[in-house]
Amino acid sequence: MELFQNDMIIRLKNNQGRYLVAQQDEESVSKSRDGSTKNAQWKIEIHDEESVYLKSCYGKYLTASNQPSIPGLVARNLKVIQTLPEKKNTSHLWLPVSLSDPQEPHSVWLTTLHNTYLRAHCGPPPLGNMITHDVLRNDMPNPRNKRILWYIEIVDMPSNTLKHSESIISKMLSTVKSFIFERQKEKVKNRMKVEKETNKGRLLSHKFNWKIF
Repeated sequence: MELFQNDMIIRLKNNQGRYLVAQQDEESVSKSRDGSTKNAQWKIEIHDEESVYLKSCYGKYLTASNQPSIPGLVARNLKVIQTLPEKKNTSHLWLPVSLSDPQEPHSVWLTTLHNTYLRAHCGPPPLGNMITHDVLRNDMPNPRNKRILWYIEIVDMPSNTLKHSESIISKMLSTVKSFIFERQKEKVKNRMKVEKETNKGRLLSHKFNWKIF
């Protein structure tokens, strides 16, 4: 969970370089090679120390439904969709499980509270490009199981806005300080000029009075 921050925007890419995307029907999800579109961006909403919500560009949440992707398969290959519920529940929560692998610091499994794993399928129909959440045969996934592995690409961090604002403020303050310094420098220069002219006038007056005397 150290990788995620509230309101950060990410992309999720599988081991085949395909991105998790929200379809334009605002209900289904699939995968695509093109990660440059808004459909491939997901906003993080922190729920607690272990779980998050993933919100699509349509303002809907990535949801682990209880509907089979293929009729007749009840326990496996359950649909993952995007929904806008009146009240969020456990089907909208995802637990990022880090591999703790220094070679892949931004890779995670995404599991539900019901021990199913977000998975991108590949190959011929009927599964094809489907995104499902599946129960694994073992309690824990094999670290070599790349089919349920997702790589996190950070698109935007909430701190970026703050840093940008701080940078602007810093530049403004620097400009103001520079302006004030130049004004003060000009005032000192003018004052020295006036004092020089005054001293010169006094010196001439003193010489004139000395000649008269």
